[in-house]
Amino acid sequence: MTDEQKEEILNAIRKTHGIATTEKDPIFSLVTISEIVFLEYMKKIDLMFTQHGANVETTTEKYLSKVKELAEVKITTATHKTLEQLEQFKIEAKQDLTNARDDSSSSSQIPMIYWVLLVMTGAVDYMTALLILT
Repeated sequence: MTDEQKEEILNAIRKTHGIATTEKDPIFSLVTISEIVFLEYMKKIDLMFTQHGANVETTTEKYLSKVKELAEVKITTATHKTLEQLEQFKIEAKQDLTNARDDSSSSSQIPMIYWVLLVMTGAVDYMTALLILT
């Protein structure tokens, strides 16, 4: 506590209570004790805030890790499901192509389903490559 602050307290006591006091007056021991206790509590509060900040940081890191794991599982599952559906579609398209060839053996045109299958295969391969790169 600065000398100016002490003088301010002394003036307040003099005006309010009409008591002439000095810095050596025992009442200042209460001010000193209050200041010491206050500073100790402030140290404890600072320590608690620091610990709380560390706890929040740790908890946030844990949640982000869990979210990342869950996202990876969901993306992997979706990719596998898409690839399985594409394989099934390829099988069906091959069967349709074979049936179309049998039906029109004299025609030299390639059925439209073959071109659709080709484009879809390229799109899925492109999507898979992007997922692997990211």
